[in-house]
Amino acid sequence: MKTFRNTLTSLMYGFLLLSAASTMQSCNQFDKAGLDNASNLATSLSDLMGKAATSNFSANSDAIKKVTDALASAAKHAESRKKNKEIATSWTTLQTELVTPFLARWKEKGMLDKDLVKEATAQVTKSLEAIKKAELARK
Repeated sequence: MKTFRNTLTSLMYGFLLLSAASTMQSCNQFDKAGLDNASNLATSLSDLMGKAATSNFSANSDAIKKVTDALASAAKHAESRKKNKEIATSWTTLQTELVTPFLARWKEKGMLDKDLVKEATAQVTKSLEAIKKAELARK
């Protein structure tokens, strides 16, 4: 659990750096689809993660598939845009370093402690907010 928290803290600092870099207008133009992806996933992902403290992983398999597919699609979209390396990296990091390990732990344990869910959800929300902020900085 300590390693999980250290990883989350490190990622948070990385997203803050991304946010600062994005304000330098390193990307070419505003991406409404990218902003929509971040906004939609902020709601659906945090709702899904909240269920980890109250219900089993298997009971949410359809919702998990839907959210992970949307996350993969958002990451792929970000990677396809020119001059979008920082935001694409943030999407990939969110997917591989925060969401995937969380889901793996939920699957392994069946249900998760509410404090762990609360902390993980907060980190994912902050990460998505940083992505939204980076997208809006190009507007």
